Order: sequence, then C-alpha cells, then structure tokens
Amino acid sequence: MHVLTTVVGSRTEHWCDLFDVLCRRPGLRLTVLAADVSPATRRDFDRLSRRHPHFHPRVVAHRIGEGRSGHMASVMFRRLGSAELPGEPPDVVHLIGEAAYLSTWQVLRRCRRRWPGVPTTLYAAQNVVTRFPMPFPLLEQAAYRAVDVILPITPTARDVLRAKGYRGATRIVPLGVDTSRFRPPTDAGRPGRFTVGFVGRFEQHKGVLELLRAAEIADCDVLLVGDGSLTPDVDRASRRRPGRVRRHAWVGHDDLPALLGGMNALALPSVEVVQRNVLPWVGVPLREQFGRVLVEAMACGVPVVASDVGEIPYVVGDAGLIFGAGDVAALADRLVRLRDEPGLADDLSARGLHRVGTEFTWERVADQLCEVWGALSTHGAPTGPSADDVPAAMWKARA
Repeated sequence: MHVLTTVVGSRTEHWCDLFDVLCRRPGLRLTVLAADVSPATRRDFDRLSRRHPHFHPRVVAHRIGEGRSGHMASVMFRRLGSAELPGEPPDVVHLIGEAAYLSTWQVLRRCRRRWPGVPTTLYAAQNVVTRFPMPFPLLEQAAYRAVDVILPITPTARDVLRAKGYRGATRIVPLGVDTSRFRPPTDAGRPGRFTVGFVGRFEQHKGVLELLRAAEIADCDVLLVGDGSLTPDVDRASRRRPGRVRRHAWVGHDDLPALLGGMNALALPSVEVVQRNVLPWVGVPLREQFGRVLVEAMACGVPVVASDVGEIPYVVGDAGLIFGAGDVAALADRLVRLRDEPGLADDLSARGLHRVGTEFTWERVADQLCEVWGALSTHGAPTGPSADDVPAAMWKARA
C-alpha cells in the first residue's frame, strides 16, 4: 500500500516518530510531502531515508510560511506539479493539517484533479468551535465534502467537526509517543529534593508563572525546559530561589527522556487565553489540544499534575492529578501530596505507564491508521449516515 501524506509548519519533528513506525510495516510505502518544516525535521527525513528504502520525503518550497503569519494555517506550497507529486497514484492520501488550512485546500484540489478516485483522510485536532474569517470557512466546508474519513485526535475534536457541519465518517486516532525512547530510567533514582518539571514554551497560556508560585508555596524545586517570552520571569525566580529554580534550554527527543527522569513530577498548568496571531480583530480561544509532553512523561514513569484546560483531562485519564486552571493553591496542594505520599506517586506512575501502553504508543496509532487506510483502499469510502469510530465495521458490512 502506497500512502501519500502531507505535513506543514515548523513544529513537525514528532511526526517523524510515527513515520518511522509506519515504514516498518511490511508492504507499506510512505511518501511525505512537506513545506516550511524545521531543520530538525529535514535531518530526521534524511535519517529515515537511510533507514527505510520505502520512505520518500519531498520538501517543497512554500509561498506563505508560518514565520510570516504566525500560524500553520497560512502555509502554502509554492507549486504542486509533476516534480513534487508521485508519478503513480497512491492508494491513500492522508493530510496532517486542519480542514481550514490553505495547504489542505491545495492538496485536496490537486489530488482530486490528478487522482479523482484516490481516497483521502484528514487529521483534526481543533477543540474549539471557531468561526474563521473568509475565505477559511469556505475552504473548511470544501474539505469536509472532499475527504472520505476524518481522524480527530480526541472526542472533543470530533464534537467540533460535527458542530461545524461535517457529517462523514470519523475515527478517533490520538497522538502517540515513542516508548523505545521515552521509558522509565534504568536506575530508579530520583532527585534528593522533590523536583517538579515543566517542558514547553514559557508563555502565559502554559501557566509557567502559576507553577513558579505554587512550587514556592509547596517548597519544592523546579526544572523548566524550554524558552519563550516569560524567560526573564523564570530567571528572576531563579535568582530569588538560587538552586531551587533551574532553567534548561530546549532539547531534542533523544535528550528529553533523561531530563524527565530527573523529575519527581511533571506539571502542565495551562490556562485558556485568546489568541490573535492570525488577524488582530479575530480572537481564537487557545486551549490545550492534547499536551504531548504528558504522554512522554507518563511513558517515563513520571507522575503528572495538570490543569483542567482543553484535552488535558482526557489525555491524563486516571493516571494523574487534575486541578482547576489558574488555581495556584490547588496546584501547590497536588505537589505537596505527591511529595509526601510516595504510595500515591508510585500508583500514578504505574497508571501512567499502563495508559500510555494501551492508548498512546505510535505502534497503536499506526495500527489504527493502517486499518482505516487498508479498508479505504480495499473497499472505498463508507456510505450511509455519518459514523463515529465505526468506519471499519461499515466497510466489513459492505464486503
């Protein structure tokens, strides 16, 4: 089976872990069409090309980029001609990008003209019903009509699709984690003093300032990995609490597990903010769409403490402690409990490992994708009323 997938934007490195798993599947060929990706993604593409003879990345020049507009929705391929697309029709086209993205519209339009019978699937993570300015609503509805199956990453993302008018088949396919890389450390030792960690952008909506205040109340150490506009605030906290607040620069996937292994807990204290980086007069509520670092920490056996914003409670399930977003006292209370109740920490660690192993590995994600793609390429698109999470059953009934 030959799958053509598209991916755009600078924050795409984690998709290479999925591509690696997919390329290990016997009989699967993967062509990746990418634009405006980071240097790290290009290096990963080169590495995967050497490892897998059936992996074919094509980085295409882009006309509008994320750096210019601030949002991946604006990325456009410069051209999609014979030099960029495969010579033979793929069995399935999979688009990693929301329905309203300009790149989604480009690829769907081109594929329908070039390969009118090839089925298409679309990734979806949007968890807020947002009415975009023109022409994005038109592009969004056109994508809903054109694709055969949409693959939301959470139940809320599926609800948003329905609220915005999509009536076709869906299958929830979450994000994943590479458990060969993210796993509990071989040495079971943890820091002597209780250390809560944070990995991500130092921005207001990530709750970094709330975490710093809560950690001071709970009298625990903090290790923050990342960078952002709040870096000066982090540095001031570090000077106020020397040796108790540490900042570490961004690291790649290979180095992050070691840093996670040095944490007694990982916090994701996100809050909801209104984002205006597309058009200043259009406010978009910004909520966590998944929180990938949560599954990375759980895969390393690190208990997680997180706010109730967006999809965080769905991802955490019963494997962590949830608190009300912005409630510094509640966050401090959760940290104290984890520090003073080792049995609770051990229980959450075990629950996190189980949850990741059964729900959020890239191997499981690849299984789900291959099931949908195989059914599409064999039986075509499902027919009848819209269906949630049962497209395979629909196809089997038709076979």
